Amino acid sequence: MPVFSKTSEAHLQTCHPDIVAVCRELIKQYDFAVLCGHRSKAEQNQAFERGSSRLVYPQSAHNQLPSHAVDIAPYPIDWQNLMRFREMWLRFDALARLMRGRGEIESEFEWGGEWNTLKDYPHIEIKN
Repeated sequence: MPVFSKTSEAHLQTCHPDIVAVCRELIKQYDFAVLCGHRSKAEQNQAFERGSSRLVYPQSAHNQLPSHAVDIAPYPIDWQNLMRFREMWLRFDALARLMRGRGEIESEFEWGGEWNTLKDYPHIEIKN
């Protein structure tokens, strides 16, 4: 069974409890890395400047504490294989729906890979 690295675990600990709960279930069946949870002002503005975010601080769901967004990637990471990111999202979403139906979490999620503007394949956030 896959387990989180210390870095992934540290990033995950900055996230909303519903994100944490789904990720903890997903890692039991699918190996992935947690790339980012909460982003500070400097981190968010750097992401904006390099073009990996459309938002400046504090507009991103990553800027709340706990973070209402998480960036995850299938492990081992292959940035060219976008189908693996889609598969990861479908697994995450199916688990989230199941857990919500059982009353274990309350949140619904959206995936950055389905956005019309900047495609953000690692990005999952709580719907407002």
